[in-house]
Amino acid sequence: MIGRLREPRTAVLALVLLGVVLRLPSIWVGFGMDDFAQLAMLGHVYPVERSPWDLFTFSDGSRAEVQRLMDRGSLAWWSHPELRLSALRPLASILTWADVQVFGHRAALHHVHTLVWWAAMAFVISRLLLRLLPARWAVLAFAFYVLDECHTYPIGWLANRNAIVSATFGFAAVLAHVRWREDGWRPGMWLAALGLALAMAGGEYGLCAAAYFAAYELVGVARAQRSWRAWLPFVAVLVVWAIVHRTFGFGSQGSTVYVDPVREPLAWLQAALVRVPILVADMLLAIPTGKLAFFPDLMRIQAWLGPLAIAVVGGLVPGALRRLPPEQQRRLAFACLAAFASLLPVASSFVSARLLLIPGVAGHVVVAALVLDGLDAARDPVRRRAWIGRVRMLAGAALAVVHIGLATYWGLEETISIGELNRGTRTASLSMQVDDSKVASQRLIVLTAADPMTLLYPPIVRWVEGLPLPKSWWVLSMAPRPHRLKRTAANAFELEVVDGAMLKGPVEQLFRRPDQPLAVGDVIALDGLRIEILALQDGVYPTHVRYTFDRKLEHPSLVFLLATRRGMIRYPMGPVGATVMVPPAALPLQIP
Repeated sequence: MIGRLREPRTAVLALVLLGVVLRLPSIWVGFGMDDFAQLAMLGHVYPVERSPWDLFTFSDGSRAEVQRLMDRGSLAWWSHPELRLSALRPLASILTWADVQVFGHRAALHHVHTLVWWAAMAFVISRLLLRLLPARWAVLAFAFYVLDECHTYPIGWLANRNAIVSATFGFAAVLAHVRWREDGWRPGMWLAALGLALAMAGGEYGLCAAAYFAAYELVGVARAQRSWRAWLPFVAVLVVWAIVHRTFGFGSQGSTVYVDPVREPLAWLQAALVRVPILVADMLLAIPTGKLAFFPDLMRIQAWLGPLAIAVVGGLVPGALRRLPPEQQRRLAFACLAAFASLLPVASSFVSARLLLIPGVAGHVVVAALVLDGLDAARDPVRRRAWIGRVRMLAGAALAVVHIGLATYWGLEETISIGELNRGTRTASLSMQVDDSKVASQRLIVLTAADPMTLLYPPIVRWVEGLPLPKSWWVLSMAPRPHRLKRTAANAFELEVVDGAMLKGPVEQLFRRPDQPLAVGDVIALDGLRIEILALQDGVYPTHVRYTFDRKLEHPSLVFLLATRRGMIRYPMGPVGATVMVPPAALPLQIP
């Protein structure tokens, strides 16, 4: 089935250059989301201190720290009191620290650094594919991978560069392991262990690379004989990582978005049963997970497309296998197993195409095999006339179209969206209707927000531009519905969601899982604000909440804002007893 390709390295170089050119717009998207939290940590203005190697611990899970973060607005007021959002990524953290030391807050240079890492990762992956596969198969799989949507966020979001760092060292480790096992290259054993250790230092994405080791040994690829010694290097690395990870309290707790399989095994299993099929549908059919991730109804549809993708590809793979030489059969079997096994570690995270950065390599090897099988069927007169041959031709053509055309389009569109959100938030933050000479002593209160950037980061956006931080930044609701605001006292008002409820969206559930809900009568006390739950939907989701401040609402230290498409504008409070409608929040993208 697999033919020959002349000058595969020239094709690889062209594809890497194409990949870089396609991602050049990411250089100008600026800082976004968690980038600002890390800049604050390095600038010693985050509410709690962090070391340069620990920039991915946003909350360590202690009640005192969670309270401090909620008081300042670096966590939402509805956060679980023991919310833990802490990832062990020392190498990625140090690289961010180095960027700030060298480039300061010039975001474009940080993004150039990321593109250099991406090019290095791409070259390492191309070497691995050319080492494992015939040239035509390797280059086609590499082309599909380079064009995929999965690269958009790891390149465009600086805080997600850790995935590229882990992938670079992870695939270098797999390549060293293959050379050791198949060529007897002795340094490969130790270089594989070192590479995997560096991948794990980049982040938990290294666990996806470890899945490649396991798949390789379980399948018994090529001439490599099964041996318990082959498992020792990467098992030893994983054991050390697990000990450090658990001893120093890294991981997640209390969140729906990030679920720790050790601390919360049942919650992880429930999440994985939904997330893995969604990722499979993206990996095999190029469904735009990144675009759909914030639309629960559409994501549920994609979850059903996962089993369909497995059925379609699973039905085509056996025929393709039969037409391959025995050695290449094992390579394809290895890719199938690695693609699935490497999805399991990332099922702990909020589902997004970015999670496919490492699983997507094996996934695209499988897709490329099916495309080439369809092409070979088209060239064979006997197969072309048979109905199964025609099915393979159509399936191969369809896979080629979606992975070359649609996947590329989704990635470009997503890069544009990232840039628009970052620029819109920056402009809205800098044009916010506040007095910069007084803001350091003020509490800024946003009645409703519609995006994660507005929820947490406008104060730090302003700080990066040299403006003072407020005393606190509180967003009161993220429900995407109108709200009824009733002022009940000189220092208090109530918000009631109209035909909806709070804490139902994925961003809100980052801070608290629905199975650990607030109850009617619960009170959350912040520094200067008392929040009381008055009513719930389905006994879980708040619909009516009272906010009581430690001073009159007209006090100059309280500033109330609305998030609109024109930016964040002042909202004057009416008299006691007045009831007004607050429109749904909007993304601050249309700034005059």
